[in-house]
Amino acid sequence: MQDPTTAHPDRPVHRSPVWPHLLALGIVAGTVIVGLLVYPSAPDPMPVHFDAALRPDAWVGKNLGGFLLPAIIGAAVVVVFWIVAACVPLAGTTRPDDEPRATASTWATQLSPRPEVTAATMAATMRLLGNLTIATAALIAVLAIATWFGVPSWMAPWLLPLLMAVFFGSLAVSCVRVVRAQRAVV
Repeated sequence: MQDPTTAHPDRPVHRSPVWPHLLALGIVAGTVIVGLLVYPSAPDPMPVHFDAALRPDAWVGKNLGGFLLPAIIGAAVVVVFWIVAACVPLAGTTRPDDEPRATASTWATQLSPRPEVTAATMAATMRLLGNLTIATAALIAVLAIATWFGVPSWMAPWLLPLLMAVFFGSLAVSCVRVVRAQRAVV
């Protein structure tokens, strides 16, 4: 029996693209740079939580770690999504029909008996994770920068709903692509 974490010669494992995760890390790095430039002028105590209208409702003493915490969380999320995306190709390894079913302890998964559908599903899932990584990094960056610079009163009512609509809209489009890939007739 072949190792379930390897691909058959006629069913190669395609690696997840790296560029979306590097772009997301670039967004986070840019956010950190903006934060470092803005930090000296941050108020003491500084706001750490905001209500739905983006008005501060909790404050703590000024410290760099707390000030940059949104960017630190953004970096951690990007790394986690990158790791998950790197593991996705392992789930796409398939076994021939004449081999016994995989046990629950292995990574082998039979996504589809048709390799072309499995490949399309895996590619769409990796694109979804790349899009989600970029969208999450951008969302965190915009929220961090908005809290550091303040949100004008004319923008406050629609900024968060607009950001959420764009974020969940990009996620929905990516999910539809995965479902379409699974149902594709090739």
